[in-house]
Amino acid sequence: MDNTPTNQYPEERRLVTVLFADLQGFTVLADRLDFEVVSDLMQNVWLKLDRVIGEYGGYIDKHMGDAFMVVWGAPQAREDDAEKATAAGLAILEALEVYKRETHRPEAEQLELRVGIHSGLALAGYVGLRGEYTVLGDTVNVAKRIEEEAEVGTVVISETTYQFVQGAFRMQQLGPLKLRGKKEPILAYVVSEALERPTKLRYRSVGGLETNLVGRERQLEKLKEIYHRAQWAEHPLLAIVTGPTGIGKSRLMMEFVNRLAVEEPRLNLISSRALQQASKVPFYLWRALWANLFDLKEDDPLEITQRKFVDGIQSLWGQRLGHVSVVETAHFIGDMLGFEWAESRYLAPVRQQPEQRLERAFALHGELLSRAGAKGPLVLMLDDLQWADHGSMKLLSYLIQYKNLPMFILAGCRSEAFQNYHQLRDMGEIISLRPLPVDPELVRKAYPALNTAPLKVLSQLAQRSEGNPFYLEELVKNLVRHGESDYLTTSYSDQLPQSLQLLLQARLDALTPAARGVALLAAVVGRVFWRGAVLAALVEASGTTTILNVATVNMLEVVQSAFLELTRAELAFPRAGGTFAGEREYIFKHSLLRDVAYSLLPHKYRGQCHLAVAQWLAKRASPELSIM
Repeated sequence: MDNTPTNQYPEERRLVTVLFADLQGFTVLADRLDFEVVSDLMQNVWLKLDRVIGEYGGYIDKHMGDAFMVVWGAPQAREDDAEKATAAGLAILEALEVYKRETHRPEAEQLELRVGIHSGLALAGYVGLRGEYTVLGDTVNVAKRIEEEAEVGTVVISETTYQFVQGAFRMQQLGPLKLRGKKEPILAYVVSEALERPTKLRYRSVGGLETNLVGRERQLEKLKEIYHRAQWAEHPLLAIVTGPTGIGKSRLMMEFVNRLAVEEPRLNLISSRALQQASKVPFYLWRALWANLFDLKEDDPLEITQRKFVDGIQSLWGQRLGHVSVVETAHFIGDMLGFEWAESRYLAPVRQQPEQRLERAFALHGELLSRAGAKGPLVLMLDDLQWADHGSMKLLSYLIQYKNLPMFILAGCRSEAFQNYHQLRDMGEIISLRPLPVDPELVRKAYPALNTAPLKVLSQLAQRSEGNPFYLEELVKNLVRHGESDYLTTSYSDQLPQSLQLLLQARLDALTPAARGVALLAAVVGRVFWRGAVLAALVEASGTTTILNVATVNMLEVVQSAFLELTRAELAFPRAGGTFAGEREYIFKHSLLRDVAYSLLPHKYRGQCHLAVAQWLAKRASPELSIM
């Protein structure tokens, strides 16, 4: 009889997150108590912890006496695998403490748990005569070594995992850890708690090309210096990062605030991004800012939006009494942003005086941010100001002059558009980004995946990218996708696309037909898009199913797989939070990528697709966003 197991999943290299947890105190109990008592105790503990792991979607690879190994990302991946693993680590620590408080077994008091987590590539497949599904490789080893270095009662994550979960948890950087069996120390972070609200719009990825920020040390130091000055200034200090498309403005800003968040545990980071598709929506930049912070959804019932908004304002307002109430503040600011307060007694006297209402809303914005800053250092990060509407820019200009508000405003704007903002240029400090040096060693430092690449290949990459970080990153991804054997080809430079647009087109062409089609339809929606809007274009616009080359019967399944493929390829990212309840929100990695995808969509489909997306939005968005 053939006992060979049937393998349900293929053997493949996968990006995974591995969690190791080890129970301390088990060995002492085993020496002192009868083995049946100890076995029964351990069984109860593992049952409780296993349930928690299941709630967070982890695959329990194995139990090993007083330890266990859990995997996310195999056999199936989700966009938030690393985040789920980190949250699970905190949850099992809490679950053990709850068990110790509630159990009648006094010996359980001696048990403590430590957790180590690492993300990286691993080989997933079946091993042994029984065909056990598992993951193998250095990623597993590193996760185990991190767990061994963790203090009891803590969750420690690697730098790689940190890159996936930053902004979702409160973390503190450890000194470099020297792991057993590793030549070089690694950076690691202790995770203390999940943040109640995301501190910024975070981009998740389930695929991963590890990158390091290089060549921007001077700019990072300058931002840090302005930030420290802002803590003692009478009014906000503004730093504006400018440069041409793809030069790395957003990357520099995010790198700065991520480092700052580790150094400043009390940091209050509030962020927003202007969008080209919303450039005519009044005060969209600020509407998106508060919606992200307070978890407001465009399709929430009015009473839910009102409650969330007042509760959110209260959380920032604090208990200190003032000349105005929380409710009045929420009504005036909400009215400016387009939220309805039909029965407000605060707004009633000025219903017919829009300028007076706006002036009051501006002043209360300043008061609200001043109170938020009293709880810890306050940073306001605003990206893509070139798409900001007139009202949003007017409020920003007002806040820069607001007295007794020690706030650091970090803004990003394309250099060609920044020339129009004369007032901001005079009020802020300009940090202009120029192309990186054409240096092959800089390329090696930026991309650990190229550590073994020949100098000739690195030189070709540096020269072709012309110092543009976005172009360089896409070139590197193109190289890695073709495989390491291409390192040895003497004609590799001939394979490099001659322009960024051609390269992005090649990246889209390398997708499966379904994923490429989804990218083209998503481009109709804009840089930010939703799965439901793409499905609407696919269903309502006749002929678009030929773009995906799929039958209607399995359309939803194919589209879901296509979205995952776009995320794996790092062409689009799911965004934390979102505009609509129950709708996953995505953003193209770069506006240029969206533009290239849209240019590939045949003209004969565009009109119908735009109409389908508009009708989908009209059913969900408030009237204020109907012109998106």
